[in-house]
Amino acid sequence: MSRILVLTVIAFLCFSCFIPALHAADKNEIGLGIVLGEPTGLNTQFFWSNNSAVDVTAAWSLGDWLTLAADYQIYNYLADLPREYKWYYGLGTYATFPDDKDLTFGVRVPFGIKYHIPYTSMDTWVEAAPGLELVEDTEAIIHAGVGITWWLK
Repeated sequence: MSRILVLTVIAFLCFSCFIPALHAADKNEIGLGIVLGEPTGLNTQFFWSNNSAVDVTAAWSLGDWLTLAADYQIYNYLADLPREYKWYYGLGTYATFPDDKDLTFGVRVPFGIKYHIPYTSMDTWVEAAPGLELVEDTEAIIHAGVGITWWLK
């Protein structure tokens, strides 16, 4: 039963992220990137407005499993720093697909700092995302990494 619930939630998240992606595509606000850390993988970001975005990551963990994560993020400028710097926080969900046991599912709270490289279409960022695994066990987790995003024109 829990497997069906998790797959339903994952399908809903994928569908929910697809609609804003179509809207973002019309506004040239889609970013593709890579993240290095725990887990390491590919990243896509869709901005809904100047200060809110959906971030989707497909990554591979050092523990030999696939991780899918989707976050809603809110961006703000850092005081006393140039406008290229922003900090963000959000709320999201993740699912892992381990090789040797059942899949897991949980919630996470990402926060980080992003730097837009002037005169380019690239951002660099660092993020930490503490969370709580809800299915199969209940335990604390942390995802963290550094990344780069290329904004498509």
